[in-house]
Amino acid sequence: MNEPVVQPEQTVLDGMNLLTNLLLSSVGIFIKICIVLIVMLIAKKVITGFIDNLFHNKLSASMKQNENIPLEEKRLKTLSKLFKSIATYVIYFIAIITCLDMVGFSIMTILAGAGVVSLAVAFGAQSIVEDLMSGIFIVLENQYSVGEFVSIDGILGTVSEIGMKTTKVLTESGELMIIRNGSVGTVINYSRHAQRRFVTVGIAYEENIENAKAVIQHACDIIGERYKDDFDQLPYVQGVTDLADSSVVIRTTFTSWNWTQDPISRALRQEIKEQLDNAGVEISYPKVQIVQ
Repeated sequence: MNEPVVQPEQTVLDGMNLLTNLLLSSVGIFIKICIVLIVMLIAKKVITGFIDNLFHNKLSASMKQNENIPLEEKRLKTLSKLFKSIATYVIYFIAIITCLDMVGFSIMTILAGAGVVSLAVAFGAQSIVEDLMSGIFIVLENQYSVGEFVSIDGILGTVSEIGMKTTKVLTESGELMIIRNGSVGTVINYSRHAQRRFVTVGIAYEENIENAKAVIQHACDIIGERYKDDFDQLPYVQGVTDLADSSVVIRTTFTSWNWTQDPISRALRQEIKEQLDNAGVEISYPKVQIVQ
């Protein structure tokens, strides 16, 4: 039997039809993916806006109840950021799965594969799960917030970021310490309450104690006025706390916020020294007497 003869014109026509159908199909898929991405962006904007409004209303309610506004504001901002991150990840995941289904991948196959992979990863990534859960509880229990001065297992600094997996602390020397949330142990939060500090000075036994106390109190008043916005309790003279070998020890004390004790203590020591010098009160120091 003779083979049917395929006309060249028919072959070209079939090829053009196939190409046209493929192009139209690709354009249709591209348009659908664009629509999914647009819906994703709109959904992200709506949900994040809803979260912002929710926590803004919560902050307004806290203000009416006369709560600690700065602390509550930091906590709500941290929670808002955390929930917006979770919502964003969920929206991205749904959008990716939807786009893959449009391209031709089976959603059930993808989800089944993801379940198997998740089970395998769970055994090898227990620390990651621990970090995520610890991060959530750190925020929910309000252990510390962004901007607060803390000590985390001996690392002293300001909390710059609380993520779902790590906490970032900026130390006084400028080092950015990244701490796994799951490894967070002892936490000292210095921003929730004012901290007390003591400054002592030794006066010579020959000096008039009441006069020295008055001079030191004048120095305390000067520092109290200079740093008045930082104090919870202004510096004052407590009195004589020790009769040492070569000096009468007079102690002052104060309480201040936000870990400002160190700079205030340095300023107070300098002011006490200057005021005692101006008043002619001798600060005791070791002396050696040679007897011939």
